[in-house]
Amino acid sequence: MFDLTNKIVLIVGGRGYLGRDFCQALRSQNASVISADLPLESQAASKSAFNNEFSDIDQVDVDVTDEDSVSKMITLIIEKYGCIDTLIFSVTAKPHDFYAPFTECSLEGWQSVIHTELDGLFLVAQEVGRAMEKREQGNIILISSIYGVVGNDQRLYEDSNLAELYADEDEEKERSQIFSHSVYPVVKGGVISLTRYLAAYWGEKNIRVNCISPGGVYHEGENETFVKKYSAKVPLGRKAEVREISGAVVYLTSNESSYVTGQNIIIDGGWTIW
Repeated sequence: MFDLTNKIVLIVGGRGYLGRDFCQALRSQNASVISADLPLESQAASKSAFNNEFSDIDQVDVDVTDEDSVSKMITLIIEKYGCIDTLIFSVTAKPHDFYAPFTECSLEGWQSVIHTELDGLFLVAQEVGRAMEKREQGNIILISSIYGVVGNDQRLYEDSNLAELYADEDEEKERSQIFSHSVYPVVKGGVISLTRYLAAYWGEKNIRVNCISPGGVYHEGENETFVKKYSAKVPLGRKAEVREISGAVVYLTSNESSYVTGQNIIIDGGWTIW
């Protein structure tokens, strides 16, 4: 139904949990996909695994917080492909104290997330937008979260092993009680607000800007206590599968969504209707 042949799609954050599935879904509809991620040595194993799985997808290095790095990335892509039809920005950062209570969170951690997710989005959208303005057409899809729309229910994280699964610091992994960091809804709400601003700003240039806000997406290894607590709050009674988010990405990339802009598409199994 959604033929994306000849569509040039740049996914910033393509090696992430959602980004990888976006790559797969878009590729399956014949899009030409470019994945942009951090050029860190620590990413070497991830980059190699990605190459093995997606040998036909170009990978480019970028530090979204560095203006020169962003500019070089966009220049490189346009020189090779001629244009960028769709930008997908799916970047998430976590401070070292991501699971700490609010009163123990550091200013450094707070600022690092804002710098990566909001400042980075500003730089990437600005640079891609300049190129799209010249063509007077383009499409931008931003990835946010339902926690940019509603408040966090901290009770869900009691007896959860999320810190053990996802924390980078040993101290964080050993927390008996974890919390969802206050900066998370701040940046996700900012992404939604910027979506509306840019959609209005670029509408006359035929550049569409939309946002997708997923609810909880199932990760292998999550403990049953957390999954049951979360699912009990969802009208459909379960967490999302990643393919259910990718379907919306494919739709927004396609010509079938050509009259859709400024929207925040919530994919949460009904979480936010209560």
